[in-house]
Amino acid sequence: MTQSFSRRGAHRSALASVDLDVAAGEFVAIVGPSGCGKSTLLDLVAGHAQPATGSVTVGGTPVTGPGPDRMLVFQEHALFPWLTVQENVEFGLRSAGMDAALRSATASEWIARVGLADAVGLHPHELSGGMRQRAALARAFALAPQVLLMDEPFSALDAPSRDRLHVELQGLWRETGTTIIFVTHNVREAVVLGDRVVVMSSGPGRVIGWVPVTLSRPRVVESGSVVALAQHVRGLLDEADQLGITAPREGKDGYVSI
Repeated sequence: MTQSFSRRGAHRSALASVDLDVAAGEFVAIVGPSGCGKSTLLDLVAGHAQPATGSVTVGGTPVTGPGPDRMLVFQEHALFPWLTVQENVEFGLRSAGMDAALRSATASEWIARVGLADAVGLHPHELSGGMRQRAALARAFALAPQVLLMDEPFSALDAPSRDRLHVELQGLWRETGTTIIFVTHNVREAVVLGDRVVVMSSGPGRVIGWVPVTLSRPRVVESGSVVALAQHVRGLLDEADQLGITAPREGKDGYVSI
């Protein structure tokens, strides 16, 4: 699959020959620098754009546009500021045509599952960053999508909040069996969350390799096994450098340079 854009007469390739299979129920983490096409790839899976060549399929069905079987969670929570937590989670269910009683019950269930039962009547500005992302997760999971697409959802959070959400997301994923594609700049975060870490390069974006993660769950960022496997991922980055491929570089905080 390839994707390109034209702007002011200039042609730019965003993705080149990307071939990625994700199994049902798999948690795939994608690491890469800014400009490598990670977000473009999520947009293609979400159906917000069509590839220049190739195709995207979900469950054997070609993706031709957005659908309730695929949900996006962004770095910014994208909650409606004028709605309460309960109303925000119900919004997508209302759009899906769910009746009022079931909508309310489903939203309440998911709000409780993400630990926000005491915050149902609060508005986004009254919540911490971690609470807002929990509300965004509740809204996404409540729709029972086949695929959850996550674009650096925890990168703006402080480390303790991010670590707690790592554990909670792993729990929700195990409970639901949802397929998750998770984009991040953080190599250790990718190892903590993924069944597999896919490494992308830029100029244009391509997959340069992937690493299976078989560590027991839940995983924590500072564990020795996570750090050791992150070193293996960095080995792929070093090989890319030797081949002259632009690849992400990881700093001491676990984030790759961008």
